[in-house]
Amino acid sequence: MRTSYIYLKITALLTLPFSVMAQQTTVLSLEGDPLKAMDCIVEPSEIVELGSSVPGVIDKLYFERNNFVNEGDTVAELDARVERATLELATARAEIDTSLNLRRENAAFGMRTQSRNQELFNESTISAQDMDKVKTETYIAQLQARQEEDNKRIAKLEAERALQALNQRTLKSPIAGVVMERYKSVGEYLEAEPVYRIANLDPLHVELIVPVQQLGSIATGMKAEITIDLESASNEKHIAIVTSVDRVADAASGTFGVLLSMPNSGFRIPSGVRCNLDFISE
Repeated sequence: MRTSYIYLKITALLTLPFSVMAQQTTVLSLEGDPLKAMDCIVEPSEIVELGSSVPGVIDKLYFERNNFVNEGDTVAELDARVERATLELATARAEIDTSLNLRRENAAFGMRTQSRNQELFNESTISAQDMDKVKTETYIAQLQARQEEDNKRIAKLEAERALQALNQRTLKSPIAGVVMERYKSVGEYLEAEPVYRIANLDPLHVELIVPVQQLGSIATGMKAEITIDLESASNEKHIAIVTSVDRVADAASGTFGVLLSMPNSGFRIPSGVRCNLDFISE
């Protein structure tokens, strides 16, 4: 009997006029402002798993968990004794000019010799064979000078490559933020694993999940007041701006995501906490 009663209730509801059902739906959707007092989460705007592009043994670590780092700070160094020696050798080769100066001087002497012998040849004092020999020797000397200039350029490129190889042994933070985790210790071998996990806390991201019925009511550029859900926050409000709205809703949950950006100068606002959001009417 209970099953029959439920079936009769559902049947009666389905037989209501469409206009009556629409009125009831409208009444439900108008209960309160749908863009007020929404739950949200404050997250870092970026999280970096910082590793090395080359394998090696960790020589130095400069930061610990919860330390603040600036963009470009050196956070770790790998053992680089071989790379430093290679750089010194390549730099020394690039700076040595003895061979180049020798070849240039030999080419200059060949030009002077050719000029003097040309006068003798014009006076028919020396044979064409001797003149051809002088010209050939001068040309060879010039080619040898060019070869040394090419070697000089190659030596400078090798020194630059050695410098880049040395720089790869130094890990620098690509962002300013806080160290969330340090995975390695000095002396450990590093290959493809990260050394640090660093979070960018300025700006912060505010993540909001909204019912699909509100799709179209939120657009990029809209402002919202954020209240951190912490007793120590003293209900202080912060302004965030919508930067991204999902164009595809999640059919399973009937929701879509909204992302807001919130400035956090001095890292005053904590991340990884819940918050409340009220959109500002303009």
